[in-house]
Amino acid sequence: MPLPENPLVLNGGCNCGAIRYKIDIPEKAKRPLHPLSNGEVTFPVVLTDHCNDCRKATGSILPTWICVPITMMTCKLEPVTAAEDDDETTWFPVDSLFYPGPSTSKYWLKFYKSSDRATRSFCGRCGTNLTYSTISSSMKDFPKIFDVVLGTIDRADLEKDWMAPDRHCWVSCEIEWIKELTNGAPSMPRHPSFKLDEHAE
Repeated sequence: MPLPENPLVLNGGCNCGAIRYKIDIPEKAKRPLHPLSNGEVTFPVVLTDHCNDCRKATGSILPTWICVPITMMTCKLEPVTAAEDDDETTWFPVDSLFYPGPSTSKYWLKFYKSSDRATRSFCGRCGTNLTYSTISSSMKDFPKIFDVVLGTIDRADLEKDWMAPDRHCWVSCEIEWIKELTNGAPSMPRHPSFKLDEHAE
């Protein structure tokens, strides 16, 4: 089921609370189109991911993401050395942290460059995997996005029916027994890679 057409806000963060984020999603008419979907899919997109790299990085047999333009996200960070009586946290536009980003050594948000083009973020205190992002895109008109680990969305938002993924990506990498586990789920489009205009049988 796709996301509602009305504006909505999703909240989430790491397991220990040192990192919180907010996703402000505008009404559907103001959401950017996914450029590799034949003009049929708007961001954010909720999907399951059969990619080998993401499976290993997240420790999940079937990583699930909400792919969000960075302009829709803000992040609140707790300082590593906050005093006991210091409840101060700082909200950042997410693009200021990643592109190219200041030193975040004073915060628990940490980064791992998993390939020449991709960076993953995680909490340095509790270890929660948070996002995947490409540093740049060679594809024209492709917005800068974060793939946000769906399991980091707060339960109050996650339990909504429309948060269920509505497509499979990177099925060219899928493992047969994992494919069998998902056969009982409602039929979803299956894409050999991340390109939503590609379809697998």
